[in-house]
Amino acid sequence: MDNLRLRITNIDRLGLVLDVSQILATRQLNIISMELEISTIYLEIKALTPAEKQTLLHELSSIPQVTAISEISLMPHQVRSEQLNAVLTSMSEGIIGIDLERRITQYNPAAEKIVRLPAKDVLGRQFEEIFPADSPLLDTLKYGTLYNNREIVLEQTKSHYLSSGRPIIDRIGRIIGAVTIIKDIGAVRELVYTVTGQLQITFDEILYTSQAMQRVVTLAKSIAKGESTVLIRGETGTGKELIARALHAASPRSSKIFVPLNCAAIPDTLLESELFGYEDGAFTGAVKGGKQGLFEFANGGTIFLDEIGEIPSHLQAKLLRVLQEGKVRRIGGTRELPVDVRILAATNRNLENMITNRIFREDLYYRLNVIPLFIPPLRERRDDIPLLVQFFLKRCAARLHKNVDDLSQTALEKMCNYHWPGNIRELENVIERAVNIVSGDIILGEHIIFDQDYTPPSTSTAPACNRTLEQIIKEVERDVLIKAMNSHTTSRQLGAVLGLSHTAVLKKLRKHGLALKHNEN
Repeated sequence: MDNLRLRITNIDRLGLVLDVSQILATRQLNIISMELEISTIYLEIKALTPAEKQTLLHELSSIPQVTAISEISLMPHQVRSEQLNAVLTSMSEGIIGIDLERRITQYNPAAEKIVRLPAKDVLGRQFEEIFPADSPLLDTLKYGTLYNNREIVLEQTKSHYLSSGRPIIDRIGRIIGAVTIIKDIGAVRELVYTVTGQLQITFDEILYTSQAMQRVVTLAKSIAKGESTVLIRGETGTGKELIARALHAASPRSSKIFVPLNCAAIPDTLLESELFGYEDGAFTGAVKGGKQGLFEFANGGTIFLDEIGEIPSHLQAKLLRVLQEGKVRRIGGTRELPVDVRILAATNRNLENMITNRIFREDLYYRLNVIPLFIPPLRERRDDIPLLVQFFLKRCAARLHKNVDDLSQTALEKMCNYHWPGNIRELENVIERAVNIVSGDIILGEHIIFDQDYTPPSTSTAPACNRTLEQIIKEVERDVLIKAMNSHTTSRQLGAVLGLSHTAVLKKLRKHGLALKHNEN
């Protein structure tokens, strides 16, 4: 039978509590608990029979200044405790509280899950018996200092979390305990991933009609389900990151984080700390408490290392160890942290030549090149140009708030006949440039201005490093023909301008797949 709990409202006077206590003592009823508020006494005693209860209530009601007596289900401190437990139980963050003796007094279900120890093995124990002796929470208990998002690794249970601590202060300002809120590092990563709203790209969103891209996408879909490292090769602007994001979206890790990093965009001195993180005090300027690297941040997900050919030689060995062992060691640290990360890498450089010149490690190359994926340049997938043009036109027109919904056949042919050294990125720039320039609702040939039209001729011989002399001559000859055709409509006119016979002009046009506006036999 449950205890009897009473609320006795009254007009406050001296000796009222004594009168209540004397009645209970006369009946030999022990007071289990008593709480006092203004004009109210809360009383808990053992359970009574209905007759005993009725008699007691009558006697208590006869006490002067007692105005009403009612039965309650819980004492005020029990209500507060139930409410606190409900709050602590419903929280997704872990709560750990300690008293002045450093005993653990609060430990909610979320803390059980994060720390990976049941409450029965933790509550009542000394804090240092379970958690690191250098935990910042002990400084909070001693000095009242506050701290936020300090990283803690509990070796015995392999739990990894962020901890924020606050002192518990009574009404007169004395520290009577401390509490820490802990967040599982995996949940923090997922929160960041959700808040940043990372771009999700699937294979269905990659636009193509060409056979060249069909082969690439078919292969990519087949390797997406695996865990092997993929090395994406292709010229600048071909969409290597797009393919990487689609690979991640089609993989079993799609619900986890995708972390892209351009290795060429970060100075060598910072790249190591970005990738591997650092411990507290590892170097001057280091954030207090240390910092996790991107490999740790991407744990469970995918990391995309763009421009992998730019990674300095001293980091290539550390990256090789991550690929071989699945572990990272922070700068200034001694422990190795296991990471479960799928690595996708990309480059537009000739890694094979870099290996020959001892710029890139051969063993790292073979670890990265488990599955090579080659993205063709836009000039080798010209069938995709009309589709891409329409897509970029609609997007740019909407973003720039312009009513441009079509382009002329001349403009389209001009783009289809261009060699696109900047690939899809250059195509998007050209379309955006045209949308800005055009005053009507149709883009004409005159609105199509290529990057090379703004660039002064270069005397550098660098292109010969990537193309043969025959290829360069062929491209230059094609460009000269296209430009001449913009102002001359017959083969005889072209021949006169270029110093060729009209039959020679026709042969060259057929060679490059070009046709005059006015058909000539």
